Amino acid sequence: MHIDAFTMLFSGLLVKVVLGVLFAVLWLSNRRAKWFAWWAATFFLGSLSSLAFLARDFGPTFFGMAVALLIVSMGCCWQGARAFEKRPPIWIGVSAPPTLWLVACFVPGFLETAASRVLLSSALIAPLLAMTAYEFWRSRAERLPSRRTVIVLFSSMALIFISRIPLIGIAPFPFGALPAEPAYIAGFNLLVFFHTVVLAILLVALSKERQELEQRTQAQTDSLTGALNRRAFITRGRRLVLRHQRKREPLCLLFIDLDHFKALNDRYGHSGGDEVLTGFVGVVHDHIRPTDYLFRLGGEEFCCLLPFTRTDDAYQVAQRIRCALEAMGVQVAGSPVSVTVSIGIASADAFGYDIDTLVRRADMAVYSAKRQGRNRVVIAATDDPIDISREPPVIGEGMIAAE
Repeated sequence: MHIDAFTMLFSGLLVKVVLGVLFAVLWLSNRRAKWFAWWAATFFLGSLSSLAFLARDFGPTFFGMAVALLIVSMGCCWQGARAFEKRPPIWIGVSAPPTLWLVACFVPGFLETAASRVLLSSALIAPLLAMTAYEFWRSRAERLPSRRTVIVLFSSMALIFISRIPLIGIAPFPFGALPAEPAYIAGFNLLVFFHTVVLAILLVALSKERQELEQRTQAQTDSLTGALNRRAFITRGRRLVLRHQRKREPLCLLFIDLDHFKALNDRYGHSGGDEVLTGFVGVVHDHIRPTDYLFRLGGEEFCCLLPFTRTDDAYQVAQRIRCALEAMGVQVAGSPVSVTVSIGIASADAFGYDIDTLVRRADMAVYSAKRQGRNRVVIAATDDPIDISREPPVIGEGMIAAE
């Protein structure tokens, strides 16, 4: 079946209009999702560009406007990626490339020379597509399933446009600058059509994945302190320990208990107690690595998992937390309040990779620290007897039902 250039352009125009309406509706339903507005503009401008290309028989002016609109749409796509990654727009990225193109259009003979048009348009469009791919790539730490495919497709589009430059004297327009042939025009438009449709689907999927990730994160975050909660400890904590178990990698667990928290709560009230907890979590986060995990198990009891950490290093981390908190205290109603903690350490090297055992052993070390006068760090030893009279922290699946 033969597909001519007009059919591909017209089909692309209709699809871009539909996609523009779709993204506009998505933006109107959630005004905070500004990236949908940028991407709606991308598809609406792209449809206007296709319309101008269809009217190319009216003269070079229409062709110049078509390319200008295409360049602006690529700039909007880049800004949509920036908005999705919570970065401010770069307005010069939207205005400068099409302005440069329009200025070139006033140069005598520019629009009549295919090589000049292909060279400049490719040199302007390819970087915009590459920057769009870069915006998604630089936020790759946020693991969204569709992110990698989106990066690949935008990079592929950038390569398609930049490859036109070395093909200027070899391939027919629009791949190069030799006289246009309908088959090449249809093939080029088919490539663009495929990327457009697939990217639109993936951009919607990416937004949905972000929303689901935020919901999961919120469900696993303690609303008061911002630390991970017990639900997160059950899921993330167990997965982390199992990953370390496969290669017998070092891991330590800190069990942290605020000293005399009930007295602080009675003295300053519940709001004061909340400020103590929030301030404490801030101190801990200042003294652990981004790869470490702090969980609030309940009340004033916290647990910290230190991956790839041996006992000596974990002891140094615990001492830094204890000393910093003792020296700084926390702010309650604008005044500093002295706060101390007792910390117990249990290592996978000593007790294996059963997370319940690690918690129980670290908790017993905290109990030992409190019996020794509080405000200290105690390392659980393998020969320490387990005090069966002390109720261990409950970390089992039943915690989910209790929340």
